[in-house]
Amino acid sequence: MQAEYDIVIIGGGLAGLSNAIHLSKSGLQVCLIEKKSFPRHKVCGEYISNEVIPYLNWLGIDPFEHGSTNIKRFELSTKTGRMIRTTLPLGGFGISRYRLDNIMMKMAQSEGCAVITDTVENVNFKENEFSITTKSSTNYSAKLVIGAYGKRSKLDSTLDRDFFKSPAPYLGVKAHYRGTFDNDLVALHNFEGGYC
Repeated sequence: MQAEYDIVIIGGGLAGLSNAIHLSKSGLQVCLIEKKSFPRHKVCGEYISNEVIPYLNWLGIDPFEHGSTNIKRFELSTKTGRMIRTTLPLGGFGISRYRLDNIMMKMAQSEGCAVITDTVENVNFKENEFSITTKSSTNYSAKLVIGAYGKRSKLDSTLDRDFFKSPAPYLGVKAHYRGTFDNDLVALHNFEGGYC
């Protein structure tokens, strides 16, 4: 038996969740498939430009109601120790992806989106319909599939995409620290072989 939807979204990051909420609010039957359960931490700078606030508000999300901080300043250090400082004309806000993704997932569900924790193994298109198979051997069908899963997924490997054969030269590490930090500052510090 296949579960049928208007749209299946593969990937539950910001792009997938935004699509899930927007399309569900538009009255479509939407299913979002994400391989990892919510909430979860992600390797991410957690800075978002204020340009997206009107759209987030339209989706029903006010990041400042959920503990966002207003960011107005930026620092960049080079690996030789030079420092560049500036103000951000548009500004932005900082919020944990652990928190934001979970808020957006709950909003998608409240709009009627089915959120499934599973890994997509294969996607086929035949006779104007997509069929999606997951690791748990569940089958879904949809008129449209949105791939919002990033660049290096199992699906890209299964589909034998050329870029997947090139090595990924970066390793992402995330940590949370306590200390005295300016709440209105985002900074990028470079060092030999990486940045933080």
